[in-house]
Amino acid sequence: MSPHTGRFVLVLVCVIGAIGSSVALNLQDTCQTPDGNEGTCVMIRSCHSIRKLLLMKEKMTPADHELVRNSNCGKKDRSVLVCCPLVRKLTGRFDTPVELPPPGECGKMQSDRIVGGETTSIDAYPWLTRIQYYKGNNRYGFHCGGVLIHNQYVLTAAHCIEGVPSSWIVYQVRLGEFDTTTEIDCVQEDCADPVRDALISAYVVHPEYYKQNGADYNDIALLQLSESIEFTDFIRPICLPVAAESREANLTGKYATVAGWGQTENSSSSTKKLHLRVPILDNEACSDAFSSIRLEIISTQLCAGGEKGKDSCRGDSGGPLMRYGDGRSTAKHWYLVGVVSFGLEQCGTDGVPGVYTRMSEYMDWVLETMV
Repeated sequence: MSPHTGRFVLVLVCVIGAIGSSVALNLQDTCQTPDGNEGTCVMIRSCHSIRKLLLMKEKMTPADHELVRNSNCGKKDRSVLVCCPLVRKLTGRFDTPVELPPPGECGKMQSDRIVGGETTSIDAYPWLTRIQYYKGNNRYGFHCGGVLIHNQYVLTAAHCIEGVPSSWIVYQVRLGEFDTTTEIDCVQEDCADPVRDALISAYVVHPEYYKQNGADYNDIALLQLSESIEFTDFIRPICLPVAAESREANLTGKYATVAGWGQTENSSSSTKKLHLRVPILDNEACSDAFSSIRLEIISTQLCAGGEKGKDSCRGDSGGPLMRYGDGRSTAKHWYLVGVVSFGLEQCGTDGVPGVYTRMSEYMDWVLETMV
């Protein structure tokens, strides 16, 4: 146990003794925070704001101590539960700078060969995430995807935050999923680890996100998780195109892979993880495909697909468009080249590609927001 972890455990024990009894709730129940806002009853370690106070115990004010005490909402086994505020919307950068994982730690999965068929192997694309929303009255639902890029950060589409009903609150991400209908995913004798759910503590939507004529522009957002995620064979980040060579690479005519469960902000089409290889088009050809509905394709967008019956319907809104290897070395890893943004309502239409947020155009924003 590290000194840092030991200190937190010691502080936690002190707080358990200090917290008085109140109306006992169960884990994940809706609750009200001491300042009257809506929250969720969770273990202390999962609540970023309370945990941050406890790790700075010497600097806690009497008001901070009272806030921690009044946040108590019950117990699970020997663990104290606290009423944690739902996600914070930030307009600038996140609180704590981080370093992106290097290739090898990112972009690696057990099998790097894409096989035929639409259903993936059980451990494929371990950076895929599903985003769950709190809809009020103890109702929850998964309606978008995302991609893990760091042990505490997930990328998704801005429209997965701003384009959902105003009463919904982006709540948590699920990692390590394969089959949405089973508690433990197994394919024959091969079984995955249990899924990991992590609360979202804060998010930043690109400041220039907007919607026009049914299209989304600057359609990207970053989610901060309330705790650091341990990487496994089933949960691992994808690499980002950080280097100049990766950002400047011409991808037209090359193939990329889209993967997910086919979820959008208002529909769902598969219980198992799917994937598909799609060709990347140049933006001029993409603009021509959408000219009949007067939809403008700009340089910060990327288009892929356009083959009948094959589209990012096989992926999720907010999910990844990715390529294996960046062409700079013999060491190959999976890199994120796009984020699923939008397409025609009838996806998979012949000659009409899906539209993605072009990742290389947003690396400066990602790095400025995170690092």
